Amino acid sequence: MITSEEPSEISANEPDYVRWLDDLWAERLLLARDRKADLSVGILLWPTFPMMSLTGIVEPLRHAADFADNSRPLHCRWSIMGGAPGHAAVASCGIRVHADAPYINPTDFDYVVVIGGLLPHLRAAPAKHRDYLRVAASAGVPVIGVCTGAFVLAQEGLLAGRKACVHPFHAEDFRIAFPRLAFSTRDDFLIENGRITVPGGVSILSLMTELIRTHCGPDRAAKAVHQLSLTEQKHMSAFDHGRATTFRRTEDSRIQRAVVLIESRKGRDVSPEQVASLVGLSPRQFARIFQDNIGMTPKRFIVETRLRYGRFLLENSTLPMTAIAFEIGFSDSAHFATAFRKKYGKPPRSFR
Repeated sequence: MITSEEPSEISANEPDYVRWLDDLWAERLLLARDRKADLSVGILLWPTFPMMSLTGIVEPLRHAADFADNSRPLHCRWSIMGGAPGHAAVASCGIRVHADAPYINPTDFDYVVVIGGLLPHLRAAPAKHRDYLRVAASAGVPVIGVCTGAFVLAQEGLLAGRKACVHPFHAEDFRIAFPRLAFSTRDDFLIENGRITVPGGVSILSLMTELIRTHCGPDRAAKAVHQLSLTEQKHMSAFDHGRATTFRRTEDSRIQRAVVLIESRKGRDVSPEQVASLVGLSPRQFARIFQDNIGMTPKRFIVETRLRYGRFLLENSTLPMTAIAFEIGFSDSAHFATAFRKKYGKPPRSFR
């Protein structure tokens, strides 16, 4: 017997069937929406802020927040805060960006970010922005100063006893303004006792990848890196260098690039021989240097990368076990289960 709640003949009543499916999906989205995000970031924009710094924060979060090519703020969330309704900040390029939230309780965030603007405009931000920063710091919420945001943190006394990361272009200005504060121009970012400073530019991508890895795991970090585009160039860019060291700390740029290549492809459709060729080493040289730097063979690292992605799919999708096994490059679910148990000490189904 078929009840009215179950569409018995799709062709006869297709609109009802579609609505029924939409309702089921809406229910799932509602549950996902109410789930606490793994990483939540509140953003304060100073007048004449650099647009690249804002997108450098939001885009990695967006890619890490959802599965596949979706952009729902499920696992990561972000809010641009402002006081009065309609509050907007004008970027240095002239584009206006409106706040999408009032000042939210800072303890609702894992981090509060201030993106500074051009130095002559640092005092032009709403006074409530500075009040909010002090409250967030007092509440123990880590505060991030991006670009000249380091100047703002220093002005508010929030960098006392800490070393700041400053862009070389602003080094002399920082030294003159804050002669008692230590700073560096050689780091992508610095994390010290509840304060994080990053000079902006591509360095913000290295920082965000590190925060995503810490809060969401290496698989979501690898997804963000992959979506931000990894080219097939022979030599590492400064951005590639930062992305590689996010996962495995090693001084050899060839091994850094190898790790990025393997992680970005989630260990699929890649062999030690292919990676060796891409980084300009013979297979034997590559295997020896990789083992010395990473502590395992390239083949083992590829397998473990695939298994980490398999665990991600187990925890974040409804794909059947066989489909996951095929997705990560195993010939069947039995081989996948054996390798998975060997790494994690539990069968795959225990992670659902």
